[in-house]
Amino acid sequence: MLQKVAGIIMILICGFAFSQNKSFVYELKFNVNPPKDSISKETFILDVIDGKSMFRTLREKKADSIAHLTKRFSFTTTSFKDFQTVSKDLKEKEIPKFINNFQKLFSIKIDEELKWKIANETEVSSSIKMQKATVKYGGRNWTAWFTNEIPLQEGPYVFHGLPGLITEIGDDQNDYAFTLVQIRNSDGKLYEKEKAFPITWKQYEKLAKDYYSDPTREINGKNSGTPAIKWVDEHGNELTPNFKEMNEKEKLEIRANNNPIELNHKVIYQ
Repeated sequence: MLQKVAGIIMILICGFAFSQNKSFVYELKFNVNPPKDSISKETFILDVIDGKSMFRTLREKKADSIAHLTKRFSFTTTSFKDFQTVSKDLKEKEIPKFINNFQKLFSIKIDEELKWKIANETEVSSSIKMQKATVKYGGRNWTAWFTNEIPLQEGPYVFHGLPGLITEIGDDQNDYAFTLVQIRNSDGKLYEKEKAFPITWKQYEKLAKDYYSDPTREINGKNSGTPAIKWVDEHGNELTPNFKEMNEKEKLEIRANNNPIELNHKVIYQ
């Protein structure tokens, strides 16, 4: 379980004192449709710089870095999606997660306290000591492994507060599991999110339900009278999509893949 992570950590330890601006790459295995055991994978990167951090997918970091360079912010979806993107400012105790909705960006403040229980159970691999800890978050029970060989109270997603970096963490339903797979030197920039509109979980639920009621509303022209996207076939001929069919397909996918990390904020679709 821990051999691969321990090998990675050994590379870092000798040089860690020279720079604490590091990037930690995690693999997420998740099951959004538990009855079907449909496991998917996604790669995330945790950038840690001077007490602040950003956790997002690799492709989202690339988009954010380009946006900061060009000063033109773009969004990576034409739907209402939770990409498990989180920023942390542990000094200020500010931990927002971000939600993309077409050309809008929202943030939800995470204020659920993480009450860790550190167990006596340890594992040693390649001379690296890992220790077990458990916590409740989002209506789930989580088990983590951390190492104080890397003195960062950080981890993937919203998880933090242990006396060392979290190398693995997963819930007891095996729906979500984060594993550290690589450590990189950072370029010294976080490329933080900007212009995010703060909302509550209740507002999030309303936005999610509004999207579900008409998933193509941002592109089908109902609001403006003209579709936001020009649709053409393989020959370049303009065509009109079957938005009703697209809506039904998206609604089916939303209902089938409704297994969020925060089960206590799961939206019930009718």
